[in-house]
Amino acid sequence: VLSCSCLPDLREDEDPPCTAENKQVIERQCNVLKSDKFKECHSLVNPDDFIEICIYDMCQYDGMMSALCDIVQVYVDTCKNHGITIKWRNSTFCPLPCPSRSHYKDCVSACPSTCSDIYASSLCEKTEECTEGCECDDNYVLSNGNCVPLSSCGCTDDDNNYYSVSSLWSKCLTS
Repeated sequence: VLSCSCLPDLREDEDPPCTAENKQVIERQCNVLKSDKFKECHSLVNPDDFIEICIYDMCQYDGMMSALCDIVQVYVDTCKNHGITIKWRNSTFCPLPCPSRSHYKDCVSACPSTCSDIYASSLCEKTEECTEGCECDDNYVLSNGNCVPLSSCGCTDDDNNYYSVSSLWSKCLTS
């Protein structure tokens, strides 16, 4: 008869380094996952494990809000994998930082308008998938990862090759 047994784990439990006062505040913040905003997902994804991880991480990092935002994002992504989409960010709770001349939206086009294709977002094949992200402000489009005024975009030739304003200017100077 073969018998296997594990040795007892004699390591000390690692409790997160929290003061009692600090831990109460952190628990209250992490318990946001039990709020009505996330309720639709509770029957599919139990928030308790996420809350436990959240408390540990926030204690570990002295209440750093990005730790809370990261765990909420993981919970929301897990819910999304189960078919539940939760709109949870806003300007005061875990706002997504956006570059200048752009703003956060909970559902952005998978193909944003760019200088080389200003109609991309309107011609893009609409899908059910929705991704949060940053979108250029009105009258701005993407160019090399930055939102630039539409008026500063270059043009395309008959073969649909795009030329930026700076390349057009340098062509004019060398011609």
